[in-house]
Amino acid sequence: MIVGVLGRRFQPIAAALLAVAACDSSTGPSFPEVAGTYTGPLTVGATFQGETVPVNGSMRVLAEQDGNQATLSGSTTILGETEPFEPGAGIIDEAGVWTDAGSEFFELGDDQECPGYTGRRAVTVRFSGGSLRVESSVTHSEPTVDCPSITLSAALTRT
Repeated sequence: MIVGVLGRRFQPIAAALLAVAACDSSTGPSFPEVAGTYTGPLTVGATFQGETVPVNGSMRVLAEQDGNQATLSGSTTILGETEPFEPGAGIIDEAGVWTDAGSEFFELGDDQECPGYTGRRAVTVRFSGGSLRVESSVTHSEPTVDCPSITLSAALTRT
């Protein structure tokens, strides 16, 4: 009997809470606004025969956004040479992590130049506030001078 009375008494409150929750869920996820130009330093490391050779440079990334869809393009400058990289289309999640939609964005090196070696590619792109963090690597099973394992790390700021 007490449960029935309490149930009736709190039924309007429960209904109101459910209505509020339904309203909140209908707004959908919130994606960070990442559109803009990001620039800053980068470090590239080439590893072969157990030695890593670091090289400093700079990176520029242009982010274009439509909802949770974002296309990134840009270039790197290393040892005075500026190289564009292929634009990449992907998805931004609510935490600001950009996931490549299979476009090989930030690809380092060319596996076709390293026949017989197994290469593994990993890329992490994270937006946070007005910054962009890029971590990328290609690891070869047997790195050589011609086919080193390569890492790239960049901390960029929206300008």
